Amino acid sequence: MFGLFSKKNNNECPIDSEMRLWMENSFLWLATQFGHDNIATKPILLPTPEHFPIRFDGSKESLTKTAEIVARQMEIDINEINLDTYEQNIQEFSGGFGHRIWTEVDKDNDEKMAAGLYFDKNEQGKYDILIEKKNLTDPENLTATLAHEFSHIKILGEKRLDFNDEQLTDLTPVVFGLGIFNANSAYKEWKSFDSYGHNSIGYLKQREWGYALALYAFFRQEENPDWIKFLTPNIKSDVKKSLDFIYANTDKVFIEEYKGGS
Repeated sequence: MFGLFSKKNNNECPIDSEMRLWMENSFLWLATQFGHDNIATKPILLPTPEHFPIRFDGSKESLTKTAEIVARQMEIDINEINLDTYEQNIQEFSGGFGHRIWTEVDKDNDEKMAAGLYFDKNEQGKYDILIEKKNLTDPENLTATLAHEFSHIKILGEKRLDFNDEQLTDLTPVVFGLGIFNANSAYKEWKSFDSYGHNSIGYLKQREWGYALALYAFFRQEENPDWIKFLTPNIKSDVKKSLDFIYANTDKVFIEEYKGGS
């Protein structure tokens, strides 16, 4: 009565309309850059030992092996990358910082730390990519950070754009079948005996990751993708809500033009 117990519209888009249009148009731009058929058929990578037969013990070897898998998935020659680690609390850089992917330590704290750094080709003709050492013991964060930094290679290094767009860079791993890792790393809860909070990596927000993965599934004609079970509960819920919206609005999705600013 009086609408007090009416159900929420299941076909409501989880993200605002401007972001929805930006994401759909950006996804199509990426699909055009890297091949529609390629994106539609490329096997997705899952957080399983079959896809990542690696012992994540914090060693440089585990970093190298993970980077090789991510590079192969993203069609990058690993030999063109100079990969190294650094420690955020002690590392100083004499030059520019390149392009960084940020990790938010605490939602109530303005401080953010760089999880990875990308620099264009050095004098030896290799891309310099640095990974914050703490990520080496977290397989999901490590894979997500590598995927983001390697996306800079795909966008900036391969001269597809001449300016940096971090949200577009965040979206790029999705089309290469690595979106599970970046989405799960976007919002991670932690608890101790006397406190709790969350960590996040990247630039897209939790619900935006849900919509991005839903677009990926829709593009590949996967109405009930099996890989959704590997997502954290929050992201999984957002993907399902996004898929409900998409399949209820197939006359709009990937059709309407984004007219916002750059």
